[in-house]
Amino acid sequence: MPHRHLYAAVDLGSNSFHMLVARRENGELRVIDRIREMVRIAGGLDANGRLDEATRSRALECLARFGQRLAEIPGHQVRAVGTQTFRRLKNPQHFLVVAETALGCPIDIISGREEARVVWLGVSEGTSFAESPRMVIDIGGGSTEIAAGNETDPQFTESVQFGCVGVTRAAFGKGRITARRWQRAAGEIETELQAIAPQLARTGWQHAIGSSGTIRAVQAIVAARQGALPGPIEAAQVDELSKLVIESGHVDRVDLPGLSSTRQPVIAGGLLVLQACMRIFGIRTLEVSPFALREGLLHDLVGRLEQRDPREKTVRGMAERFQVDRTQAERVRDFALCAFEHLAEPFELRRIHRDLLDWTCQLHEIGLGIAHSHYQLHSAYIVEHSDMAGFTRQEQQFMAFLLRYQRRKMPDDALAQLPARLHHSARILLSIMRLAVALARSRTDADLPDFALTRPDDRMLVLSLPAGWLQSHPLSARSLELERRQLARLGMRLRFDTLANPHPVSP
Repeated sequence: MPHRHLYAAVDLGSNSFHMLVARRENGELRVIDRIREMVRIAGGLDANGRLDEATRSRALECLARFGQRLAEIPGHQVRAVGTQTFRRLKNPQHFLVVAETALGCPIDIISGREEARVVWLGVSEGTSFAESPRMVIDIGGGSTEIAAGNETDPQFTESVQFGCVGVTRAAFGKGRITARRWQRAAGEIETELQAIAPQLARTGWQHAIGSSGTIRAVQAIVAARQGALPGPIEAAQVDELSKLVIESGHVDRVDLPGLSSTRQPVIAGGLLVLQACMRIFGIRTLEVSPFALREGLLHDLVGRLEQRDPREKTVRGMAERFQVDRTQAERVRDFALCAFEHLAEPFELRRIHRDLLDWTCQLHEIGLGIAHSHYQLHSAYIVEHSDMAGFTRQEQQFMAFLLRYQRRKMPDDALAQLPARLHHSARILLSIMRLAVALARSRTDADLPDFALTRPDDRMLVLSLPAGWLQSHPLSARSLELERRQLARLGMRLRFDTLANPHPVSP
């Protein structure tokens, strides 16, 4: 039986898979279980974005074990995310289908900047620091995330595509470590970091904080060598450890006190990235936080469930930045959400579907900031390719699909652009959105009718309008007739009827 006070976060990193289970008590989250497995999924990814069979099996076996623990937790109180290696998969859906089956819940692929934001949230929620500006560095297996600011929402977020697994593989082929290889790899990393250093410096950060496995491993090594308790990491200590790793000559011969056997194969790459970050950003002392992405996921999840959803702020900000006509957006949104309420139960739609429809309507004319001609295509491109705080890659792709086909002709195979499991919800939401856009075309409230939208069967919608309304609104009548033909391309039949009991348009 599901435990309604339990929450879980699953972090599918490039090096390790982590699961965190917490109980909500008196408004606070108390961690009751942690599971970590070293899967090294990045190590099994080839240059073409394909996973080798051994890594794939290892990952699925781990997810099945996680799935057993998650079985007692309500599905809406679980959040699982994939990071850099999942972002690099050539065809992520092929792996996600079996991975989600093993885990028993959806897996969201998040962007690098979204990962940086959530790491920041985890560190900020779990650690007490002065109110002065700070920066957070998280070195993962496949990427390094950097965030800076002094509030819950960081002013700066960035993700660079090198982490402990990837750098170790790329820099030290066959495990050989030499000073020349180290310097060459360091130069490449530092060049990329220099490109973001000026913007990071403008945040005025005064304290640097590190999180996740590589940095905690370095902290443990420093403490073991000093015979002291774990504390901050000094730049000079990182330089000294780097020399020792180079002197070892091979990844397999790195032997440092406090270094675990599971971390040893990738510590060289992780240390190289850390040294480059401290040099380029001018970090002399790095505090270490025990909190990271998974803690941020938990707090973000609870915030969403309590109507503190960062996606709302993101959508508002984008609408303002692109000077969206708010009145028209609300006109389309109100019709769409009212229609959604008519159809949610018969079509078994959920809250997330309503939210995605809501946000898409608010942004449906965002492309007008580029050009009126084919603005729906511009809107889709902006949403699909922007860094949208709080949104997953899948959510942005779904919204972009709705935006791309909100008006004008669409191909017969439009749904093929989405995974099969999304076809049902996409078919209904796109039908709703197209009707909303068509009926709001005159951009005046006076032309929006009372209506009812019903579902005789899974592939038919009946739009009931006041008697004589179509005859007195010839432009709308023409638009709706065109929509009837277009919805047929989605496999939906649209029929018109006379409204018996008027239903005002309000969400």
